[in-house]
Amino acid sequence: MQKTILIVCGGIEAADAARRAKELGFYVVVSDRDPQAPAFAFADSCLIADVYGPDETAAAAARYSRKIRKIDGVICVAADAPMTVAVVAERLGLGAISRASAELASDKLAMKQRFAACGVPVPWFAPVDTVQALQRIAVERGRDLVIKPVDSRGSRGVQRVSHVQDLAAAFRLAQSHSPTQRVMVEQYLAGPQVSTESIVIGGRCSTPGFSDRNYEHLEAYAPFFVENGGDLPSALPDDVQSRVKEVVARAAAALGVTDGTVKGDIVVHEGQPYVIELAARLSGGFFCTREIPLNTGVDFVGCAIRQALGETIAADELEPKALVPVVQRYAFPRPGRVVAVKGADEARSVDGVAELVVTARPGDVIAPAGDKRPSAAMVLATGPSRDAALKVANDALARLTFEVA
Repeated sequence: MQKTILIVCGGIEAADAARRAKELGFYVVVSDRDPQAPAFAFADSCLIADVYGPDETAAAAARYSRKIRKIDGVICVAADAPMTVAVVAERLGLGAISRASAELASDKLAMKQRFAACGVPVPWFAPVDTVQALQRIAVERGRDLVIKPVDSRGSRGVQRVSHVQDLAAAFRLAQSHSPTQRVMVEQYLAGPQVSTESIVIGGRCSTPGFSDRNYEHLEAYAPFFVENGGDLPSALPDDVQSRVKEVVARAAAALGVTDGTVKGDIVVHEGQPYVIELAARLSGGFFCTREIPLNTGVDFVGCAIRQALGETIAADELEPKALVPVVQRYAFPRPGRVVAVKGADEARSVDGVAELVVTARPGDVIAPAGDKRPSAAMVLATGPSRDAALKVANDALARLTFEVA
C-alpha cells in the first residue's frame, strides 16, 4: 500500500508540497480549517482542522488513521505550527519533532535563552513586561532595538524601536500579537540578512537553501520589517556562508532537532552570523517549494516528505547540482480595495519568468504597510546573472496593473 503523508496546512504554498507528494507516489492527506484551502485540490483526503490547534488536528488525524487509512508521516509546510506536528506525531507514534523541541521553537524568548546557554550567537535580548520596562531599556541601551511578541508567527507585531514615536503603542501592538501577552526586545544588528532552509538527518545538518533577503523598502515601511523577496545564490563570501551554515547546525542541535527541517533567519553583523530565529518547519514564501529547486536542482520538499515518512535520504540528494540565479520580488499596490487585476498573462510571457503568482483578487483589500507584507503578487525570475534575473522580475511586475479604489 502507498505510504500516507499528512500535510498540516492547506495554503497556496502548501499546495506545491501536496502536488510533489502525489508525484512521488504517496497518498496525500491535507488538514486545514478552511474548506476552500488551495492544497485540498491535490489531496486524496482532507481533514477540516485548525492548523494551529494541535489537539484538534491530532484528534482528527487519529480518527482518520484508525478508521480510514493509516497515516505514516506528518509534516507542516508554510505554517509556523511545529507543536501541531509534534502532538500529531506523539499521538500516532510517528517520527517527527519532539514536543520539547516544538515548544522551544514556538517561544522566541525560550529559544534565545537556549541558544545563549549553548553558545549559539544571538543578538542581546530581554523580556519586557511593561511599557515602563521598555522605556528604561531604551534609555539604558539606546533605541536601536527590535520589539516583538514572544510567541507570534512571522513578522506580526515586530517593530524597529528607533523608528517608533510612541513606545507605549509599540508595546501594545507587539503584545496584541502574542497569545500569551508576552513581549521581548533584542538588539538590532545591521548587516545582510539571509534565509536558510535545512534538513537534519541523524544530527547532520545540510543547508541547500541559502537566500539573501531583500529589504530595499526597510526605511519606507519602518518601523515594520517588510521584506521584498530574496536572491539566490547568495552574494556573501564562501567563508561567511560556511560560518552561517555552521551556526544553523549548532542552533538546530540546541533545539534538539536531530531529524527534520529547520528554517533560519540569520543576520551577518561585522562578519559574524547571529541567529535571529530558527523555525522548526518548512518555510513559506515558496522558498523551499520553488526557489531551491530552481536554484540548486535539489528536490528539497520531496526529500523532506520522504524523511517524514521514514525513508532514507542520501547525502548527495541534498548537494546542489547547479547554482542558477533566481530572484524573487513582490508587487506592492497602493492601499485600498482591489477593483481589477490586469496584465498577468503578459507578465508571465516575459522570458525568464519561472513563476508568477497573483494573490490579490477583485474585492480584496490591500491594507496600508504594517506588520504584514502588503503584497498582491509574487514573481520568480531566472537569468544568466543576478542582475539579469532582477531585470526579468522588474519587467514582469511592471506589466501588472492593480486598479485599487
